[in-house]
Amino acid sequence: MVSPQARRRQRGFALIEALVSLAILALGLLGLAVVQGRMLVETRTTNARAAAIRLVGDLSERVRINPIGANPPATPAGSLSAYSDDKAASFQGAVTAGKDCATDGPCSPAEQAAYDRAIWRTKVASSLPGGKSSIWQISPRQLQVVIAWQANENTSTTLSDAAPPAAARQVAQPLQISGETAGTMCGASSGAICHIDVIAIAPR
Repeated sequence: MVSPQARRRQRGFALIEALVSLAILALGLLGLAVVQGRMLVETRTTNARAAAIRLVGDLSERVRINPIGANPPATPAGSLSAYSDDKAASFQGAVTAGKDCATDGPCSPAEQAAYDRAIWRTKVASSLPGGKSSIWQISPRQLQVVIAWQANENTSTTLSDAAPPAAARQVAQPLQISGETAGTMCGASSGAICHIDVIAIAPR
């Protein structure tokens, strides 16, 4: 016959076993939640990069269709393609075209290039979170395209070089962009995800 004291000890061990089991279950569920969150982040990043690749293809097609606007003018020396930004300029989001070549045409090759850039930048801004872009001419026959977007969720809806107030931060700093070089803009400390590609300029 089991004494009352022994039965109380057995009930105590059963309670400890139940608590240990609950603790193990809680740790397992927490680990599963972390893995699930990471998978969602990776999926979002993959989808954004796929969108950036499609956007580069869109711009490449526009450049191919307008070879006169895409090629730098013969004079003055050192002129840039009508599709290229000034290298000192900051990255840009959505912009307004000076002339709507879809309704107010016909457009000159330079006007068509300006329209193409404006339409394309609007697509970048609407397709990617905080999407901005820059187009730099790196040789007479090549344009370097850099598309950047926010790497994390943040209350800030704009991209700027200025850090937000501490009260506006959630998980990490918002995307900060410098228009000097792709290296400084897309560094590990910038908080940005970038896609960099090169578009060939066809001869006239």
